[in-house]
Amino acid sequence: MTNAEITINLISTYDLRLVALSIAVAVVASYTALDMAGRVTAAQGNARLPWLLGGAAAMGVGIWAMHFIAMLAFSLPVSIHYDLGVTLASMIAAMVASGIALYVVSRPNMGTGQLLTGGLFMGVGIGAMHYIGMAAMKLEAHLSYDLFFFLLSVFIAVAVSLVALWLAFHLRGESGRAGTVQKIVSALVMGGAIIGLHYTAMQAAHFTPNEVSASLPSASDAEGNSWLAFAIGLMTFLVLGLALYSSLVNRRIVSEAPKEAGAMH
Repeated sequence: MTNAEITINLISTYDLRLVALSIAVAVVASYTALDMAGRVTAAQGNARLPWLLGGAAAMGVGIWAMHFIAMLAFSLPVSIHYDLGVTLASMIAAMVASGIALYVVSRPNMGTGQLLTGGLFMGVGIGAMHYIGMAAMKLEAHLSYDLFFFLLSVFIAVAVSLVALWLAFHLRGESGRAGTVQKIVSALVMGGAIIGLHYTAMQAAHFTPNEVSASLPSASDAEGNSWLAFAIGLMTFLVLGLALYSSLVNRRIVSEAPKEAGAMH
């Protein structure tokens, strides 16, 4: 058995607490995406652009945070650090993908061509987020990719995007208790699919030792990653919560406006 096989198959591990946190973030981000689709669609005139940009930012942060928390859950027998600039670039890719998704589902109609085009661009954007994020890793090891799992992860990214766009388009006008239940169920499906995409993409990554001897990560490194992941999770939930609260307030204002107008007459 080679050193590469030992590194890949025996020593790489996941912190299950952070894996659970990444799943929770993925589901909440998916629910926010479904809700934001409805807000962008309902907005009129100049109000559409702020909702589109705000929704893309919130969704993008949520999807990126899921990815980065899952990355922090991953460990190898070498210390892992992340380049800040490249990490931020991966977040921007997630925001762009989210903006494309919201733009597509907020249009009056979505034909098969629009669905496929939007799903392709969104899927490529999410895939770019993941692999740009992987490029941010700084460690004493060589990173290479298995072509089969790489292509499979891109295929899953596009498939997940198609399902997400279809769900968001068809649920964008749903409201009330039934609409909320539908969005929750759909968010669970979308969140699970996004998580599946991430861990399939991680299967494509092969880490082999290089010529530099590296020691095992210290307990303080692992603890630091945990605290960073929980801090990112908390900030992400705050961002998504603010987006959902803003959507709720806007929905109430829009629903009460006709009543007030009728009362004046």
